Amino acid sequence: MRNKFLLSIMFCLVLSVLFADETENVSVNLPKVGDLYLLLNNSNDREMAQLLLKRKGQTTRQVIDTYQGMLPDAILKHDLNRDGNTDIIVITKHPDNNAKQPYIYSYVKDFKRIFPENDDEINPFLCSDIFITSSKKGIPAIGMSNQISYHDFGPPHLFRTELYALNKGKLELIEQGLTEGNHYNILMNKGAIALHAGQYIEAIDFYNKSITSSTGEITTKAFIESIFNLAEARKFTKDFKTALDLYEKIVLEFSENSFTDIAQKEIELISSNLDNIEALSFYIDVISLINTDKWSEALELLNNHPIANSDNKLLDRFLFTKAEIFTAINKIEDATKVYYEIKEKFPDSPIIESVNELLEDIATQPDDNSYL
Repeated sequence: MRNKFLLSIMFCLVLSVLFADETENVSVNLPKVGDLYLLLNNSNDREMAQLLLKRKGQTTRQVIDTYQGMLPDAILKHDLNRDGNTDIIVITKHPDNNAKQPYIYSYVKDFKRIFPENDDEINPFLCSDIFITSSKKGIPAIGMSNQISYHDFGPPHLFRTELYALNKGKLELIEQGLTEGNHYNILMNKGAIALHAGQYIEAIDFYNKSITSSTGEITTKAFIESIFNLAEARKFTKDFKTALDLYEKIVLEFSENSFTDIAQKEIELISSNLDNIEALSFYIDVISLINTDKWSEALELLNNHPIANSDNKLLDRFLFTKAEIFTAINKIEDATKVYYEIKEKFPDSPIIESVNELLEDIATQPDDNSYL
């Protein structure tokens, strides 16, 4: 009897040591199976979330999965496959930014991770929030949302929400959308999405609405940002007169702000090339391609278009833009040659200071890409 008592004490001590560094975060009950626990384990000075199962009628807990470098967030239950069996959605979060990541398990006779299928498969999802919902057609789905923060004047904030259905172990996108609302922060961020996608007419519409018909009194800083981006969108539609008026409004009426200098440079660029409109329009087209991540198309234009190789007032900028593209695609030697060509041919160019700074960066970090 005494030996059994001592064994019981020793068993309890072993359990207390085993789970001494674990902090329970969330748990969920699975009928006829037991309890699932998502814990933070600090063993060996390494933070990691663990999924544990304590089967019904047992005292020990079985480790189902481990998530290195992630923290526990939540456990959800839902029949995602619509096969009559409960699927488990484990949500972990990154310790630095709280970005969330889903893991999906099925349970018939035992647990099986079905997404991502194994540790070698990359989990592509990191988002602000994860939840269970249904599509407009009634399909069970995992909802994932991310905040869009080109402009930061919320709340309310703009979120992009995507719904994913589970199909044969894969998450398939079935619906997506943006937050509805007329607050200027939401409208401005929708304008920014359109601007960065090259949808300039749509961007103009959103930024105009943020100024004239938004809910909530727009702040001065938000107003200036809207005006500047409205000017940018007008510039990319080649409406240079309206763009100039908007840039000048920033410089003349709001001289003490972070957009004044860049607005002044845009004024100088446009006004000095109104008699060189074909080259100016070409330059704007190239910049538009770069802004929408079409680097190869922009480089092809600069290499082959007659305007890019003609003698005109914007040749220094054509060369500078080509060097920027070479830098972006990690052709540093080619970029360096172009920068030196600018120094030789255009020593008095308004961009020569930027050229010198970039050459200095390259010279001081020849074996490092940190200046990219």
